[in-house]
Amino acid sequence: MLKIILKTFKDKKIGLIIYSISGILLLWMYVAMFPSIQQQADAFNELIQNYPEGFMKTFGIDGSFNFSYIENFLSVEHFSLIWPIMVIFLLVSFAGAGIAGEIEKGTVEIPLSRPVSRLGIFFGRYFTGLMFLLIFTIFSVFAIIPLSQLHGIDYQLENYVSFSIVGFLFGWAIFSLAMMFSAFFSERSKIYMFTGSLLIIMYVLNLIAVLKENLQDLRFLSFFYYYDYKSAVVDGAISTEAIGVFAAVIIFCTLLGAIWYKKRDIAI
Repeated sequence: MLKIILKTFKDKKIGLIIYSISGILLLWMYVAMFPSIQQQADAFNELIQNYPEGFMKTFGIDGSFNFSYIENFLSVEHFSLIWPIMVIFLLVSFAGAGIAGEIEKGTVEIPLSRPVSRLGIFFGRYFTGLMFLLIFTIFSVFAIIPLSQLHGIDYQLENYVSFSIVGFLFGWAIFSLAMMFSAFFSERSKIYMFTGSLLIIMYVLNLIAVLKENLQDLRFLSFFYYYDYKSAVVDGAISTEAIGVFAAVIIFCTLLGAIWYKKRDIAI
């Protein structure tokens, strides 16, 4: 299994490097913008109070929101949508190529011909994906330290530690779901379709729950409700409920995917 991890990492390391650099550059863009935003914080704070209530709820903005702090600014501009989208694309594409992609291309006989069990192959791909997620999370989140120092901006390090945990669990749950579908199907398009469709449905359910009080229970069906970026980035808080839900999804999807891949017939 270790050889599979090392080979997969070697084959895909260039893509990971490019992706991580992209995450850092996007964060840098927002950090570089912040000093000018901070200078006009009072005007922005007043402006945002006049936004529609639905808009405020969608982005997790309340009456105490203040553009004077970079954590508030990044929570709305970067970690609310841009960062999770990057994580989703990274992990779903990796999961699709990892197992189903090899079956689709007809190269699955290469790992299957080695003295490695089906479970070894599955978890070799799985742990490599987790390494990718961990590396991307570290670089795309903790780049805030040198970037803030470069631009003379105060920051709360513990808040980014909290967010990195929440963001990693969010990505891990999505990756486990995508790997389960990759074990089920033999075409990458199906992994992208099923995983993407489920995530879109979850996002819409969470949005409806935010905007409609009588349907607020729908939020419990969405990963995006438990991905509480605002509490993590702004307040440094982590929900134990989110940890429990993400852990349950990770365990269930990982075990089901591994068992299915071990038992399924693969035409070579």
